[in-house]
Amino acid sequence: MTDQEPTDRVAATQDSSHRSVRTIVAVVLVLAFAAAYLAVIAFYRTGFNESFAPPTPPRGGVAVVFAPTKVDPEARTASGDVLLFLSPDLTDSSGKSKVPLRLELFPALSKNSLDYAVGQIPSPVAVTLPTPGIVQQYPVDTYEVGFTARAATNAALGRGVEVPTQSSMFFQVPGWNLKDASTTQVSVSEATTVGSIARSGSTKVVAALMLILMVALAIIAVLVVQSSASGRMRLELNVASWITAMLFALLPIRGFLPGDPPIGSWIDILVFFWVEATIMVCVALAATGLLMRAREKRLSSKLDKPSK
Repeated sequence: MTDQEPTDRVAATQDSSHRSVRTIVAVVLVLAFAAAYLAVIAFYRTGFNESFAPPTPPRGGVAVVFAPTKVDPEARTASGDVLLFLSPDLTDSSGKSKVPLRLELFPALSKNSLDYAVGQIPSPVAVTLPTPGIVQQYPVDTYEVGFTARAATNAALGRGVEVPTQSSMFFQVPGWNLKDASTTQVSVSEATTVGSIARSGSTKVVAALMLILMVALAIIAVLVVQSSASGRMRLELNVASWITAMLFALLPIRGFLPGDPPIGSWIDILVFFWVEATIMVCVALAATGLLMRAREKRLSSKLDKPSK
């Protein structure tokens, strides 16, 4: 038996071990991406699964439904339509109102007093409500939404005659979920509905995945520079160019996060700025290594040059 045979067996064992590790890593990555994909699809579908069922107004009263169509986290508002449903006692055979109605909503940033004339079928009215919250907490930011509804007849003649009022919310905004919605009957003619708006699970999963990949890119850049510095990998200009390109590639990735979080969100403070700083240091080290290698070549060429 020659000395080469044990060496070949060791090399074959190491190669087999490396292939096994690569296979395990590949399987784990595929399973992780598949799980993330299925989770995003499932969470995103929840924003469309709910169907609208018209409420039943109280006898001789009205039912008010606020249906948001847009959530603006930076403006801290929720815009949508106010739907008014009348009990049969207040409508004629064609569904038109038999009495003049006034609906008051508060707090509302627009149209907090809505008037419905006699002979009118109540139509949706666009209304904007304030939603206090902190967008910089993306993607775990939440916004409180709520309104109080009060209805009366013949309000043009004074305070009017109060009518039984119910209120609720129908929420179906892509990328957002309504949590902990509840209604309190303040009085017969006054009802308050409140809830909490949060980003959907699909947004949170995608944001988390993007942040993990950003950190992974920073780690790869550090490993490349460290391998070049230790001599295990030859530092070439194309390697330094790749690291530099990665520095600028992260900017559009950050800008394409779902929900378009503003610069300065907590994900920037905790992850993105540090990833960018790490890659910038790697770019500086790679450039320094190239300059040092060029200087060494120049000095070596001078020493090898024959003297006259």
